[in-house]
Amino acid sequence: MSGTTAITALLIGDKLYVANVGDSRAVLAVKEGNKIVGQDLSRDQTPFRVDECERVKLCGARVLSVDQVEGLKDPGIQSWGDEETEGGDPPRLWVQDGMYPGTAFTRSVGDRLAEKIGVVADPEVSMVELSAKHPFFVVASDGVFEFLPSQTVVDMVTKYADPRDACSAIATESYKLWLEHENRTDDITIILVQIKELTNV
Repeated sequence: MSGTTAITALLIGDKLYVANVGDSRAVLAVKEGNKIVGQDLSRDQTPFRVDECERVKLCGARVLSVDQVEGLKDPGIQSWGDEETEGGDPPRLWVQDGMYPGTAFTRSVGDRLAEKIGVVADPEVSMVELSAKHPFFVVASDGVFEFLPSQTVVDMVTKYADPRDACSAIATESYKLWLEHENRTDDITIILVQIKELTNV
């Protein structure tokens, strides 16, 4: 009944391909003058996205927050703001006549029950050509990005010479923020890939 999201990165020469199913994320660091800016290489596939929300509704999903399902908020209001401000009670997918599966993502691998309401394993794929202006990229689960914006993760990485120290700091901060906002934590997984010896600009 329960599957997983998947974010994958494939490097061929100087081309980086990213395939995303769900709400894990890949972020590329880009040097812009004296700053290092985070560039998302994937888009979270959640009901916050209008295109994804409409797609699953056409497949029969009810899209409601937990508060709406439990009758604490009006289910007729189909506006949830954005993920950055409304992450506490996000819109979820439910079958028409039940209180399940309650997924907060619109694509995943192996959610057999949710496939009936449009949760598919079709990835969105992006490609970027790497150059000397790209010092690193990050691939991480939504347990990292639930409370840490992409730019914050990039900023944290730049503070550490050793990528293991950066990953440890990001995981620790993610864990702390989960416990501040929830009574549980989600999966917190992060991979940091440093890019070296690329000379093209």
